[in-house]
Amino acid sequence: MHCVQGKRKNPAQKKRERRRTRAEKVGRLKYIIQRIGRLEQKIDGIDLRTRTMMAGLREWMSFKPSYIQKVACQDELDVEIIERLFQADDWGVLPSVIANDLSSYGLKRWDVTRRIQRMNKKLKRELGKLVAEKRGHRWALSSFMRDAWNAV
Repeated sequence: MHCVQGKRKNPAQKKRERRRTRAEKVGRLKYIIQRIGRLEQKIDGIDLRTRTMMAGLREWMSFKPSYIQKVACQDELDVEIIERLFQADDWGVLPSVIANDLSSYGLKRWDVTRRIQRMNKKLKRELGKLVAEKRGHRWALSSFMRDAWNAV
């Protein structure tokens, strides 16, 4: 026996309302800023993990001068300063002497010191090593940098 009810076989399709996206709810600019913030947090986490692994493996790694230059040096002037430090003896060289050698760039002695300190900061953050060490008033290439440059 077949029971017939008052329902149709094909009821009218109810239009589904389109929901607002997150960008529409909070505003497009605010949404983009939030997304960028989340991406930066992920990148910072990856950087932290990479630096942790590098710290553990640093003893067994040898770094090429090209990599060190890419990490520490901002321009060709930084490379020139490292070359002058490499040419100096173990006692180091005064920043004023380096500034005189590179007078074509118009450097003063404090510019040389500031650039060396910036390179030290960058390399210390990335590899935990220094580019140059202070010996009295002079700057001398660190043993890490000497080993890297002598390996070439």
